[in-house]
Amino acid sequence: MSRTTVRGTAADVRSGRRSPLEVLEASLDRVRAVDPVVRAFVSIDGDQVRAEAAALTEEAAHGRFRGPLHGVPIAVKDLIDVRGHPTRGGSLVTEDAPATRDAPAVHRLRAAGALVLGKTTTHEFAHGVTTPPTRNPWDPTRIPGGSSGGSAAAVASGQVPAALGSDTGGSIRVPAALCGVSGLRPRPADVPTGGCLPFSPKLDTCGPIAGDAEDLALLFAVLGQAPCPLIPSVAGLRLGTVPPAALGDVDAEVLAAVESAVGVLVAEGAVPVPVDVPPFPEWSAPRTVYVLSDFLAVHRGAGWYPARREHYGEEVASYLTLAERITRHEREAAVRELERLEGLLRAALEDVDALVLPTTAVAAPTIEECAFRPGDAGRSPVVGTLMRLCGPFSWCGFAVVSVPCGATADGRPIGVQVVGRDVPTVLGVAARYQARTDHHLRTPSPAPAPAGAGGP
Repeated sequence: MSRTTVRGTAADVRSGRRSPLEVLEASLDRVRAVDPVVRAFVSIDGDQVRAEAAALTEEAAHGRFRGPLHGVPIAVKDLIDVRGHPTRGGSLVTEDAPATRDAPAVHRLRAAGALVLGKTTTHEFAHGVTTPPTRNPWDPTRIPGGSSGGSAAAVASGQVPAALGSDTGGSIRVPAALCGVSGLRPRPADVPTGGCLPFSPKLDTCGPIAGDAEDLALLFAVLGQAPCPLIPSVAGLRLGTVPPAALGDVDAEVLAAVESAVGVLVAEGAVPVPVDVPPFPEWSAPRTVYVLSDFLAVHRGAGWYPARREHYGEEVASYLTLAERITRHEREAAVRELERLEGLLRAALEDVDALVLPTTAVAAPTIEECAFRPGDAGRSPVVGTLMRLCGPFSWCGFAVVSVPCGATADGRPIGVQVVGRDVPTVLGVAARYQARTDHHLRTPSPAPAPAGAGGP
């Protein structure tokens, strides 16, 4: 399978090589072929999306195009409102009633001509990294990451060229890294989060997942309603690098792949600058206190907890129980510690234009390694391991992109993060890197669905 891009699909439609209906049917064919194995989608209204594609096809035939995404199929995480589809958030706590309007981000995609194919899986209320029942397209015994695991898996397996996700502490970047695609966490104010089920309101963001950074730039320009010009070169760019000791335990193959990625950018003229950042493990405890207390406040405010306690999955219910034990003093202390760490991190980054480091400390673990075991130690330590290198940048509000930078010996994708003060900078660095490498062009070959499997 070759990688289908947003840009290529849009160009095909605009040139008349393919109609939006033809593009849609190819996407639905791919869903039927692989999604019974990957299990990325929770809802697709085939009749409705075909009707929308027919309207876009008629417009294109008369030379009318709504915008740069005319006829491009896009999936949306089931944490974000799409009219006509329930927003379940991966939970039995929420209701089946369909949303009556699109979230602002979805509205902007439609206004630009996108076809919303359907809703993708999320870890329950975005609080986790495994996103059951979705499987990693590279190896169905492994997790896709989360909480936007369905969106990343749908793109990686070629069901759609792009998808919308959300990222509070790494929920776009982690699955992008584990599934071998590119994912953008914009700054909190860049893309509206209205119509998205909240997690931790100060930290919540909404952003795109696609095959490469240039597609992310096109999608971000639509979502943020602002141009996203990419830098033509990294020559002279001051590129911050993090000493391995500050990262905590990181797999040797991951470190080697990221070091190689830095080497590519340096060969293009970037200037490497070692930066003295606070150790990443120091962020974990105060971040956990902060987001757990926020999560509990959101669910109490919605009237879900404890009124519907029995409808939560065991994992998320256990997090809410932990959150109930957090005192006001503990939350205040956590905020003070996070602000101290933020000051150190910002000071360390003052003299660089961007920072490059691993997205996750390990490539995709097995489902068994990440299993939640009630009555044991709760969530697997690997969950914290996957979030460790993403969370600090969420707290600080930086723009961050994760792109593929290699693979383990057994073929699991490895991701590299580019962190900066704005989206054009991080996407520009990522695009220049991808112009010199082909990791983003690698695609998995998920097992086909059994003969006779149904579909939309």
